[in-house]
Amino acid sequence: MTEQTAPTTLSEGEHAFVEKVAQYYFENDGMPHDRGRVVGFMMICDPPEQTAADIEKALGVPRAAIDRIVDQLTPENDPVSVFERTGSLQENYTIRLRENSWGPKVRGIFSEFPDFHRVAADGLAALRSENLPEERLKRLANMERFLGFVSAEMPAILERYEQRKAGTAG
Repeated sequence: MTEQTAPTTLSEGEHAFVEKVAQYYFENDGMPHDRGRVVGFMMICDPPEQTAADIEKALGVPRAAIDRIVDQLTPENDPVSVFERTGSLQENYTIRLRENSWGPKVRGIFSEFPDFHRVAADGLAALRSENLPEERLKRLANMERFLGFVSAEMPAILERYEQRKAGTAG
């Protein structure tokens, strides 16, 4: 891991937060630290819109890396993207973390679980019909059970979140 010194535009607490986000994403998603830094910075920056130059100055991340990261974080065909970009990568574009975007993003990710659960369940049934040993099917059975559980439970969890956000649930 390449250590970077805290940029002078971030307070000690802000820098610590950005680094914790970077480390979290690195450990949990294998995301490069600089990408996690950009995500963390965009959660707390003021103003909420930042140019590529602003991000470069605040984080000390090279412009080429920021362009690559921003391109990854703002996919053109993603209707529930967490970030939005104004302008092209060839100019000094701005990027913004969309307000209340995490819920729709998570909902979009979990909306695909029932389809994958069906694939796993159908595969498990087909392989069991071939009388394959249960020990061999253990991993698939565990995955199918997990996907079935998440597919059944996630809609209710997301609905409770929306109700709480709207102030209609306790």
